Amino acid sequence: MASKKQVDLILLVSLLILSSIIIVKPSHADDCPTEKTGGKIAVYWGQNSESDEGNLAEACDADLYNITVIAYLHVSGSTRYLDLRDHCPSGDCTVLAPQIRHCQSNKGIQVFLSVEIDAVDDPISLAQYLSDNFLSGKSGPLGAVALDGIDIAHFEYSSEPWHKLVAAIRASTDRKIYISGAPYCHTTLDSTIEKGDFDYLWVLYFGEWATCEYLGNDDFSNLLESWSTWTSKPVLADTLVFLGLVASDEPSAASYGYIPPEKLKSQVLPTVTESSNFGGIMLWNRYYDKETGYSTEIKDAFGTKVCECVCQAAASRRFNSLLAKSV
Repeated sequence: MASKKQVDLILLVSLLILSSIIIVKPSHADDCPTEKTGGKIAVYWGQNSESDEGNLAEACDADLYNITVIAYLHVSGSTRYLDLRDHCPSGDCTVLAPQIRHCQSNKGIQVFLSVEIDAVDDPISLAQYLSDNFLSGKSGPLGAVALDGIDIAHFEYSSEPWHKLVAAIRASTDRKIYISGAPYCHTTLDSTIEKGDFDYLWVLYFGEWATCEYLGNDDFSNLLESWSTWTSKPVLADTLVFLGLVASDEPSAASYGYIPPEKLKSQVLPTVTESSNFGGIMLWNRYYDKETGYSTEIKDAFGTKVCECVCQAAASRRFNSLLAKSV
């Protein structure tokens, strides 16, 4: 006759198996990495007056964004300067330091610096400059800040050694630094992308140079075909790819590519969110988003992806723990 402990163990195993069948679908660790996330919203900030787009802390307090990208640091050879319109009183951008820390510490928002580069004299020297002045927590043009990442803007329009710059940025500090890039949707993959150097790519589906953006008439075929090309590249399997959109149909925002929120939700997001490396939406920019409420309209249309294999791993750990206590 079975002992009470044996009966309890049999009941426990049966309940755990039953609960796993109900709440956990089969999956494979290879196609469901445990750190996979999605559904973020990134936004550029800094290219409109403070009276129009508000300050950085206000953007973060809107609780709409996961990543804010400060734009821009301009680099031409050895010349480097911040262009943040009137956000820096008398040219002093160190006033932004407490706002940056507020976004990071109080709101849990990643803060990047977008670097617009005309020419690079020495990738290693530039990487060290970025590390010392924006990533180290030491005093720099934005004050004593340790930004979360560096965004490389318009890298597809020059032959600079971007992969060397990215590698040098990563080597300049022991902590994790996120690297993003913003190529237009028609861009041919270059050596930087092919080497898998980027953590995030916000592929731009707007602007007069793009040939794969939405042009109206409910025809999203070019956009979706382009998206499939980007997200199916094996070299980008570990890169989160964002749909780069403009938040307003004003001509000053972009020549082409605006997608009304209701069309985005009904005709685009159901397809693009199925990509395993879908990262979310990148919006140009905070000023236009504040005007139109674009992110408010779309933010609930996609969410963070929770991999089923994570649930399986957690269930397995609970099972082993309970089993150990029972025998």
